[in-house]
Amino acid sequence: MKKILSVLIVSMLALNLIAANEDAKKESAEATSNMVSTISGKVVDKTTGEALAGVAVKLDENTVVYTDFEGNFTINLTQPKVKLCVSLISYAPAEVEVKKSSKEVKIELNTVE
Repeated sequence: MKKILSVLIVSMLALNLIAANEDAKKESAEATSNMVSTISGKVVDKTTGEALAGVAVKLDENTVVYTDFEGNFTINLTQPKVKLCVSLISYAPAEVEVKKSSKEVKIELNTVE
């Protein structure tokens, strides 16, 4: 009887350890998916290839960055896939879909005629 009781206790402890390990794996996966990823990009004139300074790159209502004098920008993403709204006076606005896994993006804007 003692032997059976010991086996049952050991089995229950093993099952608890397995369940705790699975929970830890799930929490780790969720934390990884919510991590911030920094994306770098460059905005250029589609016709000339010239870098565009002062371009607004909008992620959402609260997140807008502007390109520097060389057309470069960086923005932090937390979602797996987002749309960046890009705009500058005298250019047609553009929406660009960007994946969190991307490291660099090139955006070309067309002039408005």
